[in-house]
Amino acid sequence: MLLKEHEYIRQTLERYTNCRLEDFCDHILITNFRQYLNEFRNRTGGEYFEGNFRMVNAKDINCSMIDFGIGSPQAALIINCLAYLDNLKSVIMLGMCGGIDDILKVGNFVVPTAAIRGEGSSRHYLPKEFPAIPASSINLYCIGSVRKKEHLTPKCGIVYSTDRRLWEFDDHFIDYLRRYRILAIDMELATLFSVAYHYEVPIGSIMLVSDMPLQKKGVKDKKLSEKVYDDYLDTHLDLAMDAVGTIRSQWKKVERTLASEW
Repeated sequence: MLLKEHEYIRQTLERYTNCRLEDFCDHILITNFRQYLNEFRNRTGGEYFEGNFRMVNAKDINCSMIDFGIGSPQAALIINCLAYLDNLKSVIMLGMCGGIDDILKVGNFVVPTAAIRGEGSSRHYLPKEFPAIPASSINLYCIGSVRKKEHLTPKCGIVYSTDRRLWEFDDHFIDYLRRYRILAIDMELATLFSVAYHYEVPIGSIMLVSDMPLQKKGVKDKKLSEKVYDDYLDTHLDLAMDAVGTIRSQWKKVERTLASEW
């Protein structure tokens, strides 16, 4: 193999985004949903790139958004690649989750404090006994952005990340989620947090509760999916962009705090 690891990974990021590394902004939003990327592009007038990933660079606010797809392997790939950017300062995941705890309802915003590693990809980056946690220095700004919004309260707690689809009909698994007071369920956060910890990538997340799958008629169907985008996408993006703006404006303070985390 002629390529060294860092060369291969950096070239992979360029190929997957069709964007030169020097054009990436310092602050990165990542998402699973093209609708979010399109709205970010409309708001910022940023430059659009498309490879295996879709991406918008908004140079005016020093923020890029990447739609990396769905699932644990894709989550591992995007963080592994971003870790090799010379100018990377923060990453915030803007995703959706299913509410498990009945304190939640559709439209709530969850800022996870940890994720259970029920997927498979994180084991390639951390031993099984390691927790999957975000960078608290970044997560605090995610919490703060939700708190600043009138009538919103961030819900914080443990999320379960799974690589399994259609788990909603497994009674034993549902009992596990209930018994250990899992707040919500998703497919990527444990991987994102684990790979970010391995590579010292400053990461946080703001997750939208898009359905309540354990409640009667709570599973997300086509009608609910469309309603979630219509009702909550704008607010969700507002929160993420506010968090990035605050991190950017207070970067010296954030940088000092991050130094103590790593």
